[in-house]
Amino acid sequence: MIKLIFADLRYNAATWAGAFVVAVACGFLGGWVASFFAMGQGSLNYTVLAFTIVAAIAVVAAIANLTVSAQRRSYALWQLVGVSPRRVSNIVLAQLAVVGALGALCGTAIEAATITPLFPLVFASPAYAYMLDVPINVGVSLMPWVWVAVAITFVLGGIRGAKAAGKTPAIVYLRGAEDRHKKMTWARIVMFAALAIASVTIAMSLYTTDPTSDGGWSASLFLPVTIAAALAAAAPIFLPGLLHAWSALLPNRLNAWYLARHKALYDLDAGGATELPVVVGAGIVAGVFSLLGVLQGYINAHDLEGMNATLDSTSAILLLGGPVLLAAVGSAASMVMVFRQRINDVSLLSAVGASPGTVVASSACEAVVHAVNSAIAATLVGLVTSAIVSTAAGMSVFSGLALGEGGIVVAVGFVLMLLASVIPTALTFLGHHPIPSRET
Repeated sequence: MIKLIFADLRYNAATWAGAFVVAVACGFLGGWVASFFAMGQGSLNYTVLAFTIVAAIAVVAAIANLTVSAQRRSYALWQLVGVSPRRVSNIVLAQLAVVGALGALCGTAIEAATITPLFPLVFASPAYAYMLDVPINVGVSLMPWVWVAVAITFVLGGIRGAKAAGKTPAIVYLRGAEDRHKKMTWARIVMFAALAIASVTIAMSLYTTDPTSDGGWSASLFLPVTIAAALAAAAPIFLPGLLHAWSALLPNRLNAWYLARHKALYDLDAGGATELPVVVGAGIVAGVFSLLGVLQGYINAHDLEGMNATLDSTSAILLLGGPVLLAAVGSAASMVMVFRQRINDVSLLSAVGASPGTVVASSACEAVVHAVNSAIAATLVGLVTSAIVSTAAGMSVFSGLALGEGGIVVAVGFVLMLLASVIPTALTFLGHHPIPSRET
C-alpha cells in the first residue's frame, strides 16, 4: 500500500502539483504563526489565525476534492485490478496527508528563510514599531505542529472525495458517467448553522454596545469572517443557485455565451473550486473595509477626536494577507489542475463543429462568468456586514460600504481565470497540444 501511495504520487505529479502549492502557502502562513508564538506575540497569532483559517479550510477542501476528482479513472482502474474500495479510500487519504505535510514542510522552510528580511517590511507601520525590537525567533520546534495541522486539514477537506473514490463503481468512472453534483452534507449543514449562529450572536452584541467603548466592538471585526465562512459552507447550493439566478436574465443567443454559462454551471456543480477561493478572499476583504468605513463614518459624524478606523499597512497584512494569498494561490491552482481537461473539452467542441472563434470566445466568457459570480457573492458579504454594523451604529443602511478593495481581489482572480481558460484553448488550435493525460 505504501509503495502504491508514493508511486501514484510520482506518476500523477502534475495533478497533485496544485494541491502541493496550496499546502506550501498554508505552511508559509502557518510558519508565521509559529514564529509569533515563539516570539511571545500571542495576540498576533489569534488575529492571523482567525482570518487565515477560514480561507485555508475553504481553499484546501475545494482543491483536495478537485484533485481526487481529477484522478477518478486511476482509482477505477485500481478497483478493476483487485484493490478494495476501502483501500482505495485509505490510499487517497494517505496521499492527501503526505502532500499536505510535504507542502507545509516546504512552506515553513520558505518562511524560516525569508522571515528576517520580511519582518521589518511587515511591521513597517509606526503603530507596530515596538515589534522591531523583538528578537526574531523562527520557532523551529513548533513547525512540526504546522505540518500536522495542514496534513489534517487536507485529510478532512478531501474525506468526502476519498469516500466517493472508493464507493463509486469502477465502471461508472470508466464510462465517464460520474455524478458531479455536490450536495450539502450533514457536516456542511452543521457548519453553516454554527457559523450563522455565530454571525447572529456577534451582530446582536453590537446593538447593545457603544461603538466607542474600549473593546466594545472588537468582535465586529470577526463578522465578515463568519459570514464569508457561512457562505463557503453553503457553496454547493449557493454558488450554482446564484449563477442560475443572474445568468438566466441574460439571453443565450450567442453560442459562446451559451457554452460558457453551461460549462461554468457544470464546474460549480463539481464543487466550486474555481470560485470559492476568490469568493472567500474578496468577501473577507470587502467585509472588513465596509466595516471600517462604517466606523470611520460614525467617528466623523460624532466628532470623536483622536479616534480613527483606518487600516495601516501592517494591520492589513496581518488581517488580510492570508486570505488574499490563499485566494490567489487556490484560484491559480484550481485552473491549472483542469488544464488537460480543458484541452479535451476544446477538442470535443471542435469535433462537433464549433469554430475556433466560438471556442476561444467561450473560454473567455467562462472566465467572465466565474468572475462575475465571485464578485456578486463577495459583494453580498460586504453588503450584509455593512447593513448590520451601520444599523447597529444608528446610521443609514449601507453607509460606509466599501467594495473596491474586494474588487481588486476579484480582478486578480479574473486575470488568472482568463489566462487559464484561454491559453490551453489557444495552444490547442495552434497545434501545441500538451502531453495527453495518462488517465484518458
